[in-house]
Amino acid sequence: MNFSAQTKPMSLHGHANAFSNMLQDNQRMQAYRTALEKLVTSETIVADVGTGMGVLALFAARAGAKKVYAIERVPEAAELARQNIAANGYSDTIEIVVGDAEMIRLPEKVDVLVTETMGTTGVDEQIQNLAGTFARNNLKLDGIAIPHTVRAMIAPSDFSHLTHALHSSSVIADFDWSVLKNLPGDNNMAFRMPETDFVPLGSPAILDEVVIGMTEVPAADPLKINLVIDRPGTLRSFVLWFEADMAPAIDAELKIVNYPGQSRPSWSCAIFTIGDPTPVKANDIVTVAVDTGRRQHSLNWSLRWMKN
Repeated sequence: MNFSAQTKPMSLHGHANAFSNMLQDNQRMQAYRTALEKLVTSETIVADVGTGMGVLALFAARAGAKKVYAIERVPEAAELARQNIAANGYSDTIEIVVGDAEMIRLPEKVDVLVTETMGTTGVDEQIQNLAGTFARNNLKLDGIAIPHTVRAMIAPSDFSHLTHALHSSSVIADFDWSVLKNLPGDNNMAFRMPETDFVPLGSPAILDEVVIGMTEVPAADPLKINLVIDRPGTLRSFVLWFEADMAPAIDAELKIVNYPGQSRPSWSCAIFTIGDPTPVKANDIVTVAVDTGRRQHSLNWSLRWMKN
């Protein structure tokens, strides 16, 4: 069996809503701010790669950084960051740099590279190439990246965006929806799932792991992984999310995780629904091949079965 799905990059006019969602994500905001407060001193030079509204640059400046370079390739977003920085009184500390991070050579090496170029699976906004190339050109040899490590996680699941949505609404519960429930799920990918305890059909596995600023050259796509079924059920989807270690050298518990079933304004998990829901039993093995979007901003997957 083979299935596929793909996401498209967000258009420019959607940035405002995305920025608003990110600001409301307390786990995201607190993790970055805490990491910067613990690492930045009055002598620290910081680069914020993909600054967006300039929030992380502002965190670094408020933490006492000597200099912050806020790098943004989208001119409109850079102008928004410039205004935010001026409104907060940090124009003398934070310098806006407009351009592609891979091409930029700063006038000095930086001590800290901070970036939030993470997508649904952590690695699918080209953080591997982007941060790796920027770090090689601009980060000191003993410099630190925030986050330090990002892991893309995957698990087999009996969750279906379509069927679970139908089950969750009491308003339409008195109708027969068997026709819709039996529709193939090819190309069906959802970024939202109900706020509920998520119990996968098999143990989550690490699909991809990137040490930011160090893992520069992506492995060849697609990435293949064997997933072991732990309990009998019906395989309906594969769920992907990420774990990001922010500053493990100083705080091993400081993480960002968009685990399925959590309610949050940004970074929901990805749900790839398979076309034919399939009964599985314990110890069945599924081999999944995933294009994580490390080379382009997209997620693609294919599936084939392997039996013990």
